[in-house]
Amino acid sequence: MDEPKNENNNTEVDKLTKCEQEKEEYLNNWKRERADFLNYKKDELKRLEEFVKFANEAVILEIVEILDDLERAAKELNNEGLDQVLKKFQDLLKKHDVERISVDTAFDPLLHEAVEGAEGDKLEEIRAGYKMHGQVVRPARVKITK
Repeated sequence: MDEPKNENNNTEVDKLTKCEQEKEEYLNNWKRERADFLNYKKDELKRLEEFVKFANEAVILEIVEILDDLERAAKELNNEGLDQVLKKFQDLLKKHDVERISVDTAFDPLLHEAVEGAEGDKLEEIRAGYKMHGQVVRPARVKITK
């Protein structure tokens, strides 16, 4: 009668081993899903941060257009009050990490848009360009001169 008891123990051990294997498999699957979910949350947060960063780009471009007009008027009128308004606009842009693209450097097609040109290496600004958070939102229009 000892043999049937031994067979019973073997089947119970087999069941227990199978349950242990299933438990490990389920636990590993859960850990993978949890890691995937955490990675998804991180990626989604980065995407949302980028969206928020550039959400006001259209408004900034409209402000830049107004700033262009004010700069032209300031050159013509030489008015101290107008210069103060320009300064406030420039401070506002700086606050939102918007910077003017320099034309003191060599022509860079990623930063500059050539509208007129000759063989040369000097740039003359026709319309200011701007970068927002390091990305070009409006390229500088330039004239290439000798």
